[in-house]
Amino acid sequence: MTHQDVLNMQSGRPAALGFGAMRMPDIAKTIPMVDAYLASGNNYFDTAWVYEGSEEGLRKTLVERHPRDSFLLANKIPPWEVKDKDKDMERLLQESLARCGTDYFDFYLVHSIDDSREQSMEDMGVFDYVLELKKRGIVKHVGFSFHGSTAYLERVLQRHPAMEFVQLQLNYMDVLRGPAGEWQDLALKYNKPIIIMEPIKGGSLASLPAPAEALLKAHAPQRSIASWAIQYAANLQGTTVLLSGMSNLEQIQDNLGTYEKHIQPLTAAEKDLLEQVLAETAKVANIPCTACKYCHKSCPKGIDIASCFSLYNELKRGSSHWNRAVVYRSLDKKADDCVACGACMAHCPQHIDIVAGLKEVAAAF
Repeated sequence: MTHQDVLNMQSGRPAALGFGAMRMPDIAKTIPMVDAYLASGNNYFDTAWVYEGSEEGLRKTLVERHPRDSFLLANKIPPWEVKDKDKDMERLLQESLARCGTDYFDFYLVHSIDDSREQSMEDMGVFDYVLELKKRGIVKHVGFSFHGSTAYLERVLQRHPAMEFVQLQLNYMDVLRGPAGEWQDLALKYNKPIIIMEPIKGGSLASLPAPAEALLKAHAPQRSIASWAIQYAANLQGTTVLLSGMSNLEQIQDNLGTYEKHIQPLTAAEKDLLEQVLAETAKVANIPCTACKYCHKSCPKGIDIASCFSLYNELKRGSSHWNRAVVYRSLDKKADDCVACGACMAHCPQHIDIVAGLKEVAAAF
């Protein structure tokens, strides 16, 4: 894949598979994942300053082991960390360059913007800064990732036409039952290529309630549950790269197998099948956490919020209460330790009421 492949919105072409580093495991386990992904002909890697350990992990598994011109590397600047416009943005950039072991990024994004950060980003000039980096040659292309309202997305696209692409959370649940279809329409309206994040919605579309999974298995027994989400997202109009946060070699192999066997557009019958899956899934009230863990650092009690929500969701989907409770009790800090300070909630891109969710978890276990 070249820079222009990422920026080319040619219709009828499925999005290429990208390697999202948010959920990568330790170095020894990541090396065969990186090598298998590159050997398949794919080469787009995505990380961020805020993905703890991922920048250093990509340096050791990718940058130090493969020629720099053999892959594309995307990184992101966290605007919520910018307190001093004259110092913080350059510091964050240099930290990311050093951690990744490179002197440039192919793609650089303003990270996870939403309505609550609108004024501060304009005041701090974050968009102007990333454009300056492009002039300096430190980054090749600039864009942003988005988790806000439809109205705010349009304001960003109007105010900052020099942004070359957008990164959006698109999956069959958020498009068919949420606002993501509106975001996709706006990207098309403003002629911005789309990079997809969370195509499997943080893994939740790979582990559905039993009745929903049964529908998919009855239709195609040999296919993985995750492959349906990958197929759906890869064929959305305007998309060029699909980022999957793969955390083991089996997931790499499954995604590559999906691209080999199931990447064609869904048939009308298959689209109807996904509607039935969503109807069954809606009967189970899950907490829509994608395990990004942005909230973790702000928690004064050090609660493993993502694990708490994951265990709760597994319980709601039908897992053994005894089994999940054993794992829950093994957490060092759990939902029971929440003091309801609310410090976590400003950092959630899914806009979850985390405090209320932790109360649910504590009650369930």
